[in-house]
Amino acid sequence: MTDSLHIETPALTASQPVAPQPVEHLVMEPADSTLQAYFAGEPAMLRRFVVERKSVENWGFPLPKDSVFLAEQRSFWDSLSREITWQHESVPYRPDGIAGDPVPYRFRNDDFVTSALMLSFFLLVWVMASSWRFLREVAKDFFYHRLRPNLFTDRANTVLRGRFFLVAQACFMQGILFFDYTQKQQPEVFAQVSPYTLLGVSTLIFGVYYLTKVMFYRMVNLTFFSPERNKQWDDHLLVSILATGALLLPLTLLVVYFDLPFRETLITYVLLMAIVKMLLFYKAYRIFFSTLIGNVHLILYFCALEVVPILILWMTLLASNRFLMANA
Repeated sequence: MTDSLHIETPALTASQPVAPQPVEHLVMEPADSTLQAYFAGEPAMLRRFVVERKSVENWGFPLPKDSVFLAEQRSFWDSLSREITWQHESVPYRPDGIAGDPVPYRFRNDDFVTSALMLSFFLLVWVMASSWRFLREVAKDFFYHRLRPNLFTDRANTVLRGRFFLVAQACFMQGILFFDYTQKQQPEVFAQVSPYTLLGVSTLIFGVYYLTKVMFYRMVNLTFFSPERNKQWDDHLLVSILATGALLLPLTLLVVYFDLPFRETLITYVLLMAIVKMLLFYKAYRIFFSTLIGNVHLILYFCALEVVPILILWMTLLASNRFLMANA
């Protein structure tokens, strides 16, 4: 092997000025035999590399042929490439995509339910504002029993307006809460029945419940009590329905938009309804059964017209879920 590096001792003579000669091109002096074999004898700076596409059987690197070590590496890589098992895995094309987990239905993503809740809120505010004098008189006389109405009160301004809306709003709030119960406690019903069907049927059942209860109250009261007492009871009954809708509206908003847990929802609902029923029980005592012997009559009256209808209502709601699931 010859070395391309040439060393020469400089002469100790005075240098003579030499005119510079133009250099047309730069040529690299031939290197040692290894680099000459690698570049095939061409100057390194003028070499043009061409990429070759090799097959799997002839997979390797362009190495010099006169290097024993690099030749061993070539044979090692060639043997390794033959031992590699190439696998081809095909994935079938699905034009509709791959089925994933369905997104659960939420009321907060439903424009219809959101619009209905906003409408309920504004109409509730309108009813309370337009019937403010009536509500004030009822609150003033709630714990003070008055046998005859106040003659100095303007009758036109002491009427509860929007009575139909009050019943519809209370039914809609309780329908949403029962829908949440169905979604959490009966997922098999919720998975097979449309959400709008569940909400509509439960709201309709609550509406029939309130309508039937008012009719039974009037039938019993007209039979046993005077018209003045019946009028007082009707006003307080409508106020109790108004209070039910007003108290359930914040609870419904917490359930719909903040995912209030079911346990806390159930406890809050039972407490609110217990407060309304206790106040109604007290007012029934003051209007109809203020005597000593009237306590027994009050218990029978209240159990027959409040407790029993609630039990029938609950069984009807559960039966409606079973019916909807059977006919889905």
